[in-house]
Amino acid sequence: MELRNLKDFYEKQEYYNYTETQGREQKQFNKRVQELTFFVNIAVFSIFLAIITYVLVSMLTSLIAVPVAFFLSLAVYISLKKGIAKVIKTLLK
Repeated sequence: MELRNLKDFYEKQEYYNYTETQGREQKQFNKRVQELTFFVNIAVFSIFLAIITYVLVSMLTSLIAVPVAFFLSLAVYISLKKGIAKVIKTLLK
């Protein structure tokens, strides 16, 4: 975009309402928080899966240990997530 004079500048300039920009930034912030939450959930589940798989493989055969570890880590992850949500709700009351 090349500006030849000041009139050209004013024609190509965009004006934003302050409230529109604040809403847009808040939406982008919420989107980033949702993305971060998604990746944190995946990371926490992966950590549980790795730890439980390691423990079960040391005690059982791997054919049995891996599927059991998957379902056990899923159960631990869901219960921990619900427990943390309940604790936060009680703290905020």
